[in-house]
Amino acid sequence: MRLRLWGYGVLATAMLASCSFSGRTSVAPVARHARNTQAPLTETSVPRLYTEGLKSVLMGADTAFSASLFRRALAIDSTHAPSWYELAMLYREQPEKAIPYSRKACLLDSTNVWYGAQLGQLMIGAKQYDSALRVYNSLMKLSSDNPDIYFRLAALYEMQGQPFQAIALLDSAETRFGILEQLSGMKRQLLMNVKLYDKALKETRSLIDNFPYDETNYVALAEIYAHMGKDSLAREAYQTALTLNPNSLPTLISMNEYYKNTGDNLAFISSAKKLLLSDDLPLETKILFYKEIIQSRDFYRDFFFPISDLIAAFAIKYPDEYRVTELYASNLIAGGNLEEALKLYKNHLVINGKPNRDAFNEVLNIEAYLQRPDSLAKYSALALTYYPSDPQLYIRKGSVLAFFLKDYPAAETEYLHALKYTREDTLRSSIYGMLGDNRQNMGDSRSSFKYYQKALRCDTTNAVVYNNYAYYLSVLGQQLDLAEEMAAKANRLDPGNATYLDTKAWVLFKQGRYQEAKNIMQQAMGLDGNNSEELMVHYGDILQALGDQFMATFYWKKALEKGYDAQEIEKRLKSVGQP
Repeated sequence: MRLRLWGYGVLATAMLASCSFSGRTSVAPVARHARNTQAPLTETSVPRLYTEGLKSVLMGADTAFSASLFRRALAIDSTHAPSWYELAMLYREQPEKAIPYSRKACLLDSTNVWYGAQLGQLMIGAKQYDSALRVYNSLMKLSSDNPDIYFRLAALYEMQGQPFQAIALLDSAETRFGILEQLSGMKRQLLMNVKLYDKALKETRSLIDNFPYDETNYVALAEIYAHMGKDSLAREAYQTALTLNPNSLPTLISMNEYYKNTGDNLAFISSAKKLLLSDDLPLETKILFYKEIIQSRDFYRDFFFPISDLIAAFAIKYPDEYRVTELYASNLIAGGNLEEALKLYKNHLVINGKPNRDAFNEVLNIEAYLQRPDSLAKYSALALTYYPSDPQLYIRKGSVLAFFLKDYPAAETEYLHALKYTREDTLRSSIYGMLGDNRQNMGDSRSSFKYYQKALRCDTTNAVVYNNYAYYLSVLGQQLDLAEEMAAKANRLDPGNATYLDTKAWVLFKQGRYQEAKNIMQQAMGLDGNNSEELMVHYGDILQALGDQFMATFYWKKALEKGYDAQEIEKRLKSVGQP
Protein backbone atom coordinates (compact mmCIF):
# COMPACT_ATOMS: atom_id res chain seq x y z
CA MET A 1 0.00 0.00 0.00
CA ARG A 2 1.33 3.42 -0.97
CA LEU A 3 -0.02 6.66 0.46
CA ARG A 4 -0.41 9.16 -2.33
CA LEU A 5 -2.68 11.90 -3.62
CA TRP A 6 -5.24 10.67 -6.09
CA GLY A 7 -5.02 12.29 -9.49
CA TYR A 8 -8.27 13.77 -10.71
CA GLY A 9 -8.56 10.99 -13.28
CA VAL A 10 -8.68 8.34 -10.55
CA LEU A 11 -10.84 10.54 -8.36
CA ALA A 12 -13.31 11.08 -11.15
CA THR A 13 -13.42 7.35 -11.82
CA ALA A 14 -14.19 6.71 -8.17
CA MET A 15 -16.93 9.33 -8.20
CA LEU A 16 -18.39 8.06 -11.44
CA ALA A 17 -18.37 4.46 -10.27
CA SER A 18 -20.64 5.37 -7.36
CA CYS A 19 -24.34 5.08 -8.01
CA SER A 20 -25.46 6.49 -4.69
CA PHE A 21 -27.66 9.52 -5.26
CA SER A 22 -27.63 12.25 -2.64
CA GLY A 23 -31.08 13.26 -1.53
CA ARG A 24 -34.39 12.52 -3.19
CA THR A 25 -34.65 13.93 -6.67
CA SER A 26 -38.27 13.04 -7.28
CA VAL A 27 -39.80 16.38 -6.42
CA ALA A 28 -39.24 17.95 -9.83
CA PRO A 29 -40.71 15.00 -11.78
CA VAL A 30 -43.80 14.89 -9.53
CA ALA A 31 -45.03 18.30 -10.60
CA ARG A 32 -44.42 17.51 -14.25
CA HIS A 33 -46.39 14.23 -14.21
CA ALA A 34 -49.22 14.80 -11.74
CA ARG A 35 -52.23 14.56 -14.10
CA ASN A 36 -55.31 15.67 -12.24
CA THR A 37 -54.44 16.99 -8.83
CA GLN A 38 -58.07 17.99 -8.26
CA ALA A 39 -59.40 14.45 -8.76
CA PRO A 40 -60.49 12.57 -5.63
CA LEU A 41 -57.68 10.31 -4.34
CA THR A 42 -58.70 6.72 -3.86
CA GLU A 43 -56.44 3.91 -2.58
CA THR A 44 -55.99 2.71 -6.15
CA SER A 45 -55.20 6.07 -7.75
CA VAL A 46 -51.76 6.57 -9.27
CA PRO A 47 -50.97 9.73 -7.23
CA ARG A 48 -51.95 8.02 -3.96
CA LEU A 49 -49.92 4.87 -4.67
CA TYR A 50 -46.95 6.94 -5.81
CA THR A 51 -47.11 9.19 -2.73
CA GLU A 52 -47.44 6.21 -0.40
CA GLY A 53 -44.47 4.64 -2.11
CA LEU A 54 -42.38 7.74 -1.47
CA LYS A 55 -43.49 7.84 2.16
CA SER A 56 -42.58 4.17 2.51
CA VAL A 57 -39.08 4.83 1.17
CA LEU A 58 -38.54 7.83 3.44
CA MET A 59 -39.72 5.85 6.47
CA GLY A 60 -37.19 3.12 5.72
CA ALA A 61 -39.58 0.36 4.72
CA ASP A 62 -38.10 -2.65 2.97
CA THR A 63 -37.40 -2.31 -0.74
CA ALA A 64 -39.89 -4.99 -1.75
CA PHE A 65 -42.84 -3.20 -0.11
CA SER A 66 -41.93 0.19 -1.59
CA ALA A 67 -41.42 -1.38 -5.01
CA SER A 68 -44.82 -3.07 -4.83
CA LEU A 69 -46.54 0.32 -4.44
CA PHE A 70 -44.77 1.78 -7.47
CA ARG A 71 -45.59 -1.32 -9.50
CA ARG A 72 -49.25 -1.04 -8.56
CA ALA A 73 -49.17 2.55 -9.80
CA LEU A 74 -47.61 1.41 -13.08
CA ALA A 75 -50.18 -1.34 -13.46
CA ILE A 76 -52.77 1.44 -13.61
CA ASP A 77 -50.68 3.82 -15.73
CA SER A 78 -47.58 2.37 -17.39
CA THR A 79 -46.61 5.85 -18.62
CA HIS A 80 -46.11 7.24 -15.11
CA ALA A 81 -42.40 8.11 -15.44
CA PRO A 82 -41.83 9.09 -11.77
CA SER A 83 -42.72 5.54 -10.67
CA TRP A 84 -40.22 4.07 -13.12
CA TYR A 85 -37.65 6.55 -11.82
CA GLU A 86 -38.31 5.58 -8.18
CA LEU A 87 -38.08 1.88 -8.98
CA ALA A 88 -34.63 2.54 -10.42
CA MET A 89 -33.72 4.46 -7.27
CA LEU A 90 -34.73 1.49 -5.12
CA TYR A 91 -32.38 -0.82 -7.01
CA ARG A 92 -29.52 1.64 -7.56
CA GLU A 93 -27.10 -0.64 -5.69
CA GLN A 94 -27.77 -3.22 -8.42
CA PRO A 95 -27.19 -1.10 -11.55
CA GLU A 96 -27.94 -3.88 -14.06
CA LYS A 97 -31.35 -4.39 -12.45
CA ALA A 98 -32.09 -0.67 -12.11
CA ILE A 99 -31.12 0.37 -15.67
CA PRO A 100 -34.28 -0.95 -17.44
CA TYR A 101 -36.49 1.07 -15.04
CA SER A 102 -34.38 4.19 -15.48
CA ARG A 103 -34.32 3.82 -19.26
CA LYS A 104 -38.13 3.55 -19.27
CA ALA A 105 -38.41 6.83 -17.36
CA CYS A 106 -36.07 8.51 -19.85
CA LEU A 107 -38.02 7.22 -22.84
CA LEU A 108 -41.24 8.59 -21.35
CA ASP A 109 -39.68 11.99 -20.68
CA SER A 110 -36.51 12.44 -22.71
CA THR A 111 -36.11 16.09 -21.67
CA ASN A 112 -35.97 15.41 -17.92
CA VAL A 113 -32.42 16.06 -16.69
CA TRP A 114 -33.01 14.17 -13.43
CA TYR A 115 -33.91 11.01 -15.32
CA GLY A 116 -30.97 11.33 -17.68
CA ALA A 117 -28.50 11.89 -14.81
CA GLN A 118 -29.82 8.81 -13.04
CA LEU A 119 -29.48 6.64 -16.14
CA GLY A 120 -25.96 7.91 -16.80
CA GLN A 121 -24.81 7.16 -13.28
CA LEU A 122 -26.35 3.70 -13.32
CA MET A 123 -24.60 2.91 -16.60
CA ILE A 124 -21.30 4.00 -15.08
CA GLY A 125 -21.99 1.75 -12.09
CA ALA A 126 -22.59 -1.12 -14.51
CA LYS A 127 -19.38 -0.16 -16.39
CA GLN A 128 -21.34 0.52 -19.57
CA TYR A 129 -19.13 3.48 -20.35
CA ASP A 130 -19.95 3.85 -24.05
CA SER A 131 -23.66 4.05 -23.25
CA ALA A 132 -23.00 6.45 -20.37
CA LEU A 133 -21.02 8.69 -22.70
CA ARG A 134 -23.99 8.94 -25.07
CA VAL A 135 -26.33 9.75 -22.19
CA TYR A 136 -24.11 12.54 -20.85
CA ASN A 137 -23.66 14.01 -24.32
CA SER A 138 -27.46 14.19 -24.53
CA LEU A 139 -27.60 15.80 -21.09
CA MET A 140 -25.07 18.38 -22.22
CA LYS A 141 -27.54 19.54 -24.87
CA LEU A 142 -30.34 19.70 -22.29
CA SER A 143 -28.39 21.35 -19.49
CA SER A 144 -25.22 22.99 -20.73
CA ASP A 145 -25.15 25.26 -17.68
CA ASN A 146 -24.50 22.38 -15.25
CA PRO A 147 -20.77 22.10 -14.33
CA ASP A 148 -21.28 18.60 -12.91
CA ILE A 149 -22.20 17.29 -16.35
CA TYR A 150 -18.96 18.71 -17.74
CA PHE A 151 -17.03 17.02 -14.95
CA ARG A 152 -18.61 13.59 -15.47
CA LEU A 153 -18.42 13.78 -19.23
CA ALA A 154 -14.73 14.74 -19.09
CA ALA A 155 -14.07 11.85 -16.72
CA LEU A 156 -15.79 9.46 -19.13
CA TYR A 157 -13.65 10.72 -22.01
CA GLU A 158 -10.55 10.08 -19.92
CA MET A 159 -11.70 6.59 -19.00
CA GLN A 160 -12.29 5.90 -22.71
CA GLY A 161 -8.71 6.92 -23.49
CA GLN A 162 -9.61 10.33 -24.93
CA PRO A 163 -7.79 12.77 -22.61
CA PHE A 164 -7.49 15.53 -25.21
CA GLN A 165 -11.25 15.43 -25.82
CA ALA A 166 -11.70 15.77 -22.05
CA ILE A 167 -9.30 18.73 -21.94
CA ALA A 168 -11.13 20.47 -24.80
CA LEU A 169 -14.44 19.98 -22.98
CA LEU A 170 -13.02 21.48 -19.79
CA ASP A 171 -11.65 24.42 -21.79
CA SER A 172 -15.18 25.12 -23.02
CA ALA A 173 -16.45 24.88 -19.43
CA GLU A 174 -13.87 27.43 -18.35
CA THR A 175 -15.00 29.76 -21.13
CA ARG A 176 -18.60 29.41 -19.95
CA PHE A 177 -18.17 29.42 -16.16
CA GLY A 178 -14.77 30.96 -15.54
CA ILE A 179 -12.38 29.28 -13.06
CA LEU A 180 -14.14 26.53 -11.08
CA GLU A 181 -11.80 24.74 -8.71
CA GLN A 182 -13.10 21.22 -9.33
CA LEU A 183 -13.05 21.49 -13.12
CA SER A 184 -9.75 23.35 -13.21
CA GLY A 185 -8.15 20.81 -10.91
CA MET A 186 -9.32 17.99 -13.13
CA LYS A 187 -7.99 19.76 -16.20
CA ARG A 188 -4.62 20.24 -14.52
CA GLN A 189 -4.38 16.53 -13.72
CA LEU A 190 -5.28 15.61 -17.28
CA LEU A 191 -2.58 17.92 -18.59
CA MET A 192 -0.08 16.25 -16.26
CA ASN A 193 -1.19 12.81 -17.41
CA VAL A 194 -0.35 13.72 -21.00
CA LYS A 195 2.90 15.40 -19.84
CA LEU A 196 1.87 18.92 -20.81
CA TYR A 197 3.50 20.27 -17.68
CA ASP A 198 3.81 23.88 -18.83
CA LYS A 199 0.08 24.09 -19.46
CA ALA A 200 -0.63 22.29 -16.16
CA LEU A 201 1.60 24.85 -14.45
CA LYS A 202 -0.32 27.72 -16.01
CA GLU A 203 -3.62 26.16 -14.92
CA THR A 204 -2.38 25.74 -11.36
CA ARG A 205 -1.14 29.33 -11.13
CA SER A 206 -4.56 30.51 -12.26
CA LEU A 207 -6.10 28.43 -9.48
CA ILE A 208 -3.72 29.93 -6.94
CA ASP A 209 -4.60 33.44 -8.14
CA ASN A 210 -8.29 32.68 -7.64
CA PHE A 211 -7.97 30.54 -4.49
CA PRO A 212 -4.76 31.74 -2.77
CA TYR A 213 -5.54 30.18 0.63
CA ASP A 214 -6.28 26.64 -0.57
CA GLU A 215 -3.18 24.58 0.28
CA THR A 216 -4.15 21.80 -2.14
CA ASN A 217 -3.37 24.13 -5.04
CA TYR A 218 0.18 24.57 -3.74
CA VAL A 219 0.44 20.79 -3.37
CA ALA A 220 -0.56 20.47 -7.02
CA LEU A 221 2.06 23.09 -7.89
CA ALA A 222 4.69 21.10 -5.99
CA GLU A 223 3.73 17.89 -7.81
CA ILE A 224 4.06 19.60 -11.18
CA TYR A 225 7.48 21.01 -10.27
CA ALA A 226 8.50 17.53 -9.11
CA HIS A 227 7.49 16.06 -12.47
CA MET A 228 9.50 18.79 -14.18
CA GLY A 229 12.56 17.98 -12.04
CA LYS A 230 12.50 21.38 -10.29
CA ASP A 231 13.06 20.08 -6.76
CA SER A 232 13.83 23.39 -5.04
CA LEU A 233 10.59 24.90 -6.36
CA ALA A 234 8.68 21.75 -5.40
CA ARG A 235 9.93 21.94 -1.80
CA GLU A 236 9.12 25.64 -1.63
CA ALA A 237 5.55 24.96 -2.77
CA TYR A 238 5.17 22.19 -0.18
CA GLN A 239 6.36 24.52 2.57
CA THR A 240 3.81 27.13 1.50
CA ALA A 241 1.08 24.48 1.64
CA LEU A 242 2.18 23.49 5.15
CA THR A 243 2.26 27.13 6.24
CA LEU A 244 -1.36 27.49 5.17
CA ASN A 245 -2.39 24.25 6.91
CA PRO A 246 0.28 22.41 8.94
CA ASN A 247 -1.99 19.41 9.50
CA SER A 248 -3.27 19.01 5.95
CA LEU A 249 -3.45 15.30 5.26
CA PRO A 250 -3.29 15.64 1.42
CA THR A 251 -0.18 17.80 1.81
CA LEU A 252 1.54 15.33 4.12
CA ILE A 253 0.68 12.38 1.87
CA SER A 254 1.97 14.12 -1.24
CA MET A 255 5.15 15.27 0.52
CA ASN A 256 5.80 11.78 1.81
CA GLU A 257 5.48 10.33 -1.68
CA TYR A 258 7.74 13.07 -3.05
CA TYR A 259 10.48 12.35 -0.52
CA LYS A 260 10.23 8.65 -1.23
CA ASN A 261 10.53 9.16 -4.98
CA THR A 262 13.51 11.51 -4.62
CA GLY A 263 15.35 9.19 -2.21
CA ASP A 264 15.36 11.70 0.67
CA ASN A 265 14.90 8.90 3.20
CA LEU A 266 15.23 10.90 6.41
CA ALA A 267 12.64 13.43 5.21
CA PHE A 268 10.48 10.50 4.08
CA ILE A 269 10.58 8.95 7.57
CA SER A 270 9.97 12.35 9.20
CA SER A 271 6.87 12.97 7.07
CA ALA A 272 5.75 9.40 7.68
CA LYS A 273 5.89 10.10 11.42
CA LYS A 274 3.56 13.07 10.94
CA LEU A 275 1.15 10.84 9.02
CA LEU A 276 1.16 8.21 11.75
CA LEU A 277 0.37 10.89 14.33
CA SER A 278 -2.35 12.53 12.23
CA ASP A 279 -5.89 12.29 13.55
CA ASP A 280 -7.30 12.33 10.02
CA LEU A 281 -5.83 9.05 8.80
CA PRO A 282 -7.56 5.76 9.78
CA LEU A 283 -5.57 3.53 12.12
CA GLU A 284 -5.79 0.57 9.74
CA THR A 285 -4.21 2.65 6.99
CA LYS A 286 -1.44 3.77 9.35
CA ILE A 287 -0.61 0.20 10.31
CA LEU A 288 -0.42 -0.90 6.68
CA PHE A 289 1.72 2.14 5.88
CA TYR A 290 4.20 1.38 8.66
CA LYS A 291 4.45 -2.25 7.56
CA GLU A 292 5.27 -1.06 4.06
CA ILE A 293 8.02 1.19 5.42
CA ILE A 294 9.78 -1.70 7.17
CA GLN A 295 9.14 -4.21 4.37
CA SER A 296 12.63 -3.84 2.96
CA ARG A 297 15.14 -5.38 5.37
CA ASP A 298 17.96 -3.27 3.99
CA PHE A 299 15.99 -0.05 4.45
CA TYR A 300 14.92 -1.08 7.96
CA ARG A 301 18.50 -1.88 8.90
CA ASP A 302 20.01 1.28 7.41
CA PHE A 303 17.46 3.60 9.02
CA PHE A 304 16.77 1.60 12.16
CA PHE A 305 17.12 4.50 14.62
CA PRO A 306 14.81 7.03 12.91
CA ILE A 307 12.30 4.22 12.31
CA SER A 308 12.56 3.30 16.00
CA ASP A 309 11.76 6.91 16.91
CA LEU A 310 8.79 6.80 14.51
CA ILE A 311 7.28 3.61 15.92
CA ALA A 312 7.87 4.72 19.51
CA ALA A 313 5.85 7.90 18.86
CA PHE A 314 3.16 5.80 17.14
CA ALA A 315 2.94 3.49 20.16
CA ILE A 316 2.67 6.45 22.56
CA LYS A 317 -0.28 7.79 20.55
CA TYR A 318 -2.07 4.42 20.75
CA PRO A 319 -1.08 2.92 24.13
CA ASP A 320 -4.13 0.65 24.28
CA GLU A 321 -4.07 -0.55 20.68
CA TYR A 322 -2.45 -3.99 20.70
CA ARG A 323 -1.68 -4.03 16.98
CA VAL A 324 0.50 -0.95 17.42
CA THR A 325 2.06 -2.35 20.59
CA GLU A 326 2.95 -5.49 18.66
CA LEU A 327 4.75 -3.44 16.01
CA TYR A 328 6.64 -1.51 18.67
CA ALA A 329 7.59 -4.70 20.52
CA SER A 330 8.88 -6.25 17.30
CA ASN A 331 11.07 -3.19 16.80
CA LEU A 332 12.41 -3.51 20.35
CA ILE A 333 13.23 -7.17 19.75
CA ALA A 334 15.01 -6.29 16.52
CA GLY A 335 17.13 -3.87 18.54
CA GLY A 336 17.92 -6.53 21.14
CA ASN A 337 15.75 -4.96 23.85
CA LEU A 338 13.93 -8.15 24.82
CA GLU A 339 13.10 -7.10 28.37
CA GLU A 340 11.20 -3.97 27.27
CA ALA A 341 9.33 -5.98 24.63
CA LEU A 342 8.49 -8.56 27.27
CA LYS A 343 7.03 -5.85 29.54
CA LEU A 344 4.83 -4.60 26.73
CA TYR A 345 3.48 -8.06 25.98
CA LYS A 346 2.89 -8.77 29.66
CA ASN A 347 0.89 -5.54 29.94
CA HIS A 348 -1.38 -6.78 27.16
CA LEU A 349 -2.02 -10.35 28.31
CA VAL A 350 -5.57 -9.34 29.17
CA ILE A 351 -7.34 -6.60 27.18
CA ASN A 352 -10.70 -5.30 28.40
CA GLY A 353 -11.14 -8.41 30.52
CA LYS A 354 -10.40 -10.78 27.62
CA PRO A 355 -7.21 -12.85 27.34
CA ASN A 356 -4.90 -12.12 24.41
CA ARG A 357 -3.51 -15.35 23.03
CA ASP A 358 -0.96 -13.63 20.78
CA ALA A 359 0.54 -11.79 23.75
CA PHE A 360 0.73 -15.02 25.76
CA ASN A 361 2.55 -16.71 22.87
CA GLU A 362 5.07 -13.88 22.64
CA VAL A 363 5.72 -13.91 26.39
CA LEU A 364 6.30 -17.66 26.32
CA ASN A 365 8.57 -17.37 23.26
CA ILE A 366 10.74 -14.68 24.84
CA GLU A 367 10.94 -16.43 28.23
CA ALA A 368 11.95 -19.63 26.44
CA TYR A 369 14.62 -17.78 24.46
CA LEU A 370 15.94 -16.26 27.68
CA GLN A 371 15.89 -19.76 29.24
CA ARG A 372 13.91 -18.79 32.33
CA PRO A 373 12.02 -21.94 33.27
CA ASP A 374 10.34 -20.45 36.32
CA SER A 375 8.75 -17.66 34.27
CA LEU A 376 7.88 -20.12 31.53
CA ALA A 377 6.11 -22.35 34.01
CA LYS A 378 4.33 -19.37 35.58
CA TYR A 379 2.97 -17.93 32.32
CA SER A 380 2.15 -21.35 30.87
CA ALA A 381 0.04 -22.05 33.94
CA LEU A 382 -1.59 -18.61 33.69
CA ALA A 383 -2.39 -19.15 30.04
CA LEU A 384 -3.99 -22.49 30.84
CA THR A 385 -6.41 -20.81 33.24
CA TYR A 386 -7.77 -18.93 30.22
CA TYR A 387 -7.32 -21.68 27.62
CA PRO A 388 -7.77 -24.96 29.51
CA SER A 389 -8.41 -26.93 26.31
CA ASP A 390 -5.45 -25.72 24.30
CA PRO A 391 -3.05 -28.60 23.56
CA GLN A 392 -0.21 -26.28 22.52
CA LEU A 393 -0.05 -24.77 25.99
CA TYR A 394 0.21 -28.20 27.62
CA ILE A 395 2.99 -29.03 25.15
CA ARG A 396 4.84 -25.86 26.13
CA LYS A 397 4.47 -26.64 29.80
CA GLY A 398 5.63 -30.20 29.26
CA SER A 399 8.67 -28.98 27.35
CA VAL A 400 9.64 -26.67 30.22
CA LEU A 401 9.41 -29.57 32.66
CA ALA A 402 11.36 -31.92 30.39
CA PHE A 403 14.13 -29.76 28.97
CA PHE A 404 14.74 -27.24 31.73
CA LEU A 405 13.63 -28.87 34.96
CA LYS A 406 14.31 -32.50 33.95
CA ASP A 407 11.07 -33.51 35.66
CA TYR A 408 10.16 -36.19 33.14
CA PRO A 409 7.17 -37.77 34.95
CA ALA A 410 5.54 -34.33 35.32
CA ALA A 411 6.30 -33.58 31.65
CA GLU A 412 4.56 -36.80 30.61
CA THR A 413 1.46 -35.71 32.51
CA GLU A 414 1.33 -32.47 30.53
CA TYR A 415 1.88 -34.23 27.22
CA LEU A 416 -0.97 -36.61 28.02
CA HIS A 417 -3.19 -33.62 28.80
CA ALA A 418 -2.28 -32.18 25.40
CA LEU A 419 -3.17 -35.50 23.78
CA LYS A 420 -6.58 -35.39 25.43
CA TYR A 421 -7.48 -32.11 23.71
CA THR A 422 -5.89 -32.83 20.34
CA ARG A 423 -8.17 -33.43 17.36
CA GLU A 424 -5.63 -33.54 14.52
CA ASP A 425 -3.63 -36.65 13.66
CA THR A 426 -0.49 -34.69 12.73
CA LEU A 427 -0.38 -32.97 16.13
CA ARG A 428 -1.30 -36.21 17.87
CA SER A 429 1.65 -37.87 16.13
CA SER A 430 4.00 -35.12 17.31
CA ILE A 431 2.81 -35.50 20.91
CA TYR A 432 3.33 -39.26 20.83
CA GLY A 433 6.82 -38.52 19.52
CA MET A 434 7.46 -36.20 22.47
CA LEU A 435 6.21 -38.86 24.85
CA GLY A 436 8.60 -41.32 23.22
CA ASP A 437 11.56 -38.96 23.62
CA ASN A 438 10.54 -38.25 27.19
CA ARG A 439 10.46 -41.99 27.97
CA GLN A 440 13.98 -42.32 26.55
CA ASN A 441 15.07 -39.67 29.04
CA MET A 442 13.44 -41.75 31.76
CA GLY A 443 15.41 -44.79 30.62
CA ASP A 444 12.32 -46.68 29.48
CA SER A 445 13.13 -47.60 25.86
CA ARG A 446 10.40 -50.21 25.62
CA SER A 447 7.61 -47.70 26.36
CA SER A 448 9.39 -45.14 24.20
CA PHE A 449 9.28 -47.38 21.13
CA LYS A 450 5.57 -48.06 21.72
CA TYR A 451 4.92 -44.32 21.68
CA TYR A 452 6.93 -43.99 18.46
CA GLN A 453 4.84 -46.71 16.86
CA LYS A 454 1.63 -44.90 17.86
CA ALA A 455 3.05 -41.68 16.43
CA LEU A 456 3.73 -43.31 13.06
CA ARG A 457 0.26 -44.85 12.94
CA CYS A 458 -1.18 -41.33 13.27
CA ASP A 459 1.16 -39.80 10.68
CA THR A 460 3.32 -41.86 8.35
CA THR A 461 5.20 -38.71 7.25
CA ASN A 462 6.59 -37.71 10.65
CA ALA A 463 10.30 -37.54 9.83
CA VAL A 464 11.27 -36.54 13.38
CA VAL A 465 9.83 -39.74 14.83
CA TYR A 466 11.46 -41.92 12.16
CA ASN A 467 14.80 -40.29 12.94
CA ASN A 468 14.55 -40.57 16.72
CA TYR A 469 13.26 -44.12 16.55
CA ALA A 470 16.23 -45.08 14.35
CA TYR A 471 18.74 -43.27 16.54
CA TYR A 472 17.67 -44.81 19.84
CA LEU A 473 17.55 -48.29 18.29
CA SER A 474 21.13 -47.77 17.08
CA VAL A 475 22.29 -46.50 20.49
CA LEU A 476 20.93 -49.69 22.04
CA GLY A 477 22.29 -51.79 19.17
CA GLN A 478 18.85 -53.36 18.70
CA GLN A 479 16.96 -54.17 15.49
CA LEU A 480 19.55 -52.38 13.35
CA ASP A 481 17.81 -53.40 10.13
CA LEU A 482 14.66 -51.66 11.36
CA ALA A 483 16.78 -48.68 12.46
CA GLU A 484 18.28 -48.46 8.96
CA GLU A 485 14.81 -48.53 7.41
CA MET A 486 13.58 -45.79 9.76
CA ALA A 487 16.63 -43.61 9.07
CA ALA A 488 16.16 -44.03 5.32
CA LYS A 489 12.50 -42.91 5.58
CA ALA A 490 13.49 -39.83 7.60
CA ASN A 491 16.03 -38.85 4.94
CA ARG A 492 13.57 -39.42 2.10
CA LEU A 493 11.03 -37.18 3.82
CA ASP A 494 13.57 -34.44 4.56
CA PRO A 495 16.62 -34.78 2.31
CA GLY A 496 19.63 -32.66 3.15
CA ASN A 497 18.91 -32.61 6.89
CA ALA A 498 22.27 -32.88 8.67
CA THR A 499 20.77 -34.45 11.80
CA TYR A 500 18.99 -37.17 9.85
CA LEU A 501 22.13 -37.91 7.84
CA ASP A 502 24.04 -38.20 11.10
CA THR A 503 21.52 -40.77 12.35
CA LYS A 504 21.80 -42.77 9.14
CA ALA A 505 25.60 -42.71 9.40
CA TRP A 506 25.45 -43.79 13.02
CA VAL A 507 23.21 -46.76 12.18
CA LEU A 508 25.69 -47.82 9.48
CA PHE A 509 28.51 -47.41 12.00
CA LYS A 510 26.70 -49.68 14.44
CA GLN A 511 26.32 -52.23 11.63
CA GLY A 512 30.06 -52.13 11.07
CA ARG A 513 29.74 -50.47 7.67
CA TYR A 514 32.38 -47.84 8.47
CA GLN A 515 33.25 -46.57 5.00
CA GLU A 516 29.57 -46.07 4.11
CA ALA A 517 29.10 -44.33 7.46
CA LYS A 518 32.04 -42.02 6.70
CA ASN A 519 30.64 -41.05 3.31
CA ILE A 520 27.24 -40.19 4.80
CA MET A 521 28.82 -38.34 7.74
CA GLN A 522 30.87 -36.20 5.39
CA GLN A 523 27.62 -35.07 3.78
CA ALA A 524 26.17 -34.31 7.21
CA MET A 525 29.21 -32.29 8.24
CA GLY A 526 29.02 -30.29 5.03
CA LEU A 527 25.36 -29.45 5.55
CA ASP A 528 25.58 -28.72 9.27
CA GLY A 529 25.42 -24.97 9.66
CA ASN A 530 25.65 -25.16 13.46
CA ASN A 531 28.95 -27.06 13.71
CA SER A 532 27.29 -29.53 16.04
CA GLU A 533 29.69 -31.05 18.56
CA GLU A 534 27.70 -34.30 18.51
CA LEU A 535 28.31 -34.71 14.78
CA MET A 536 32.03 -34.09 15.39
CA VAL A 537 32.15 -36.81 18.01
CA HIS A 538 30.34 -39.27 15.76
CA TYR A 539 32.65 -38.44 12.87
CA GLY A 540 35.65 -38.95 15.14
CA ASP A 541 34.31 -42.34 16.23
CA ILE A 542 33.83 -43.42 12.60
CA LEU A 543 37.34 -42.26 11.65
CA GLN A 544 38.82 -44.07 14.65
CA ALA A 545 37.04 -47.28 13.55
CA LEU A 546 38.65 -46.83 10.10
CA GLY A 547 42.07 -46.51 11.74
CA ASP A 548 42.50 -42.76 11.23
CA GLN A 549 43.39 -41.93 14.84
CA PHE A 550 44.97 -38.56 14.03
CA MET A 551 41.80 -37.11 12.45
CA ALA A 552 39.61 -38.85 15.02
CA THR A 553 41.53 -37.06 17.77
CA PHE A 554 41.25 -33.79 15.87
CA TYR A 555 37.42 -33.95 15.72
CA TRP A 556 37.06 -35.13 19.32
CA LYS A 557 39.10 -32.18 20.53
CA LYS A 558 37.05 -29.79 18.40
CA ALA A 559 33.89 -31.21 19.98
CA LEU A 560 35.40 -30.63 23.42
CA GLU A 561 36.09 -27.00 22.53
CA LYS A 562 32.45 -26.66 21.50
CA GLY A 563 31.29 -27.86 24.92
CA TYR A 564 30.87 -31.63 24.55
CA ASP A 565 31.02 -33.70 27.76
CA ALA A 566 34.67 -33.67 28.88
CA GLN A 567 34.56 -37.14 30.48
CA GLU A 568 33.27 -38.71 27.27
CA ILE A 569 36.04 -37.08 25.24
CA GLU A 570 38.65 -38.07 27.82
CA LYS A 571 37.61 -41.75 27.53
CA ARG A 572 37.93 -41.60 23.75
CA LEU A 573 41.34 -39.94 23.86
CA LYS A 574 42.64 -42.51 26.34
CA SER A 575 41.42 -45.32 24.08
CA VAL A 576 43.87 -44.15 21.41
CA GLY A 577 46.68 -43.37 23.80
CA GLN A 578 46.16 -39.60 23.95
CA PRO A 579 46.55 -37.71 27.27
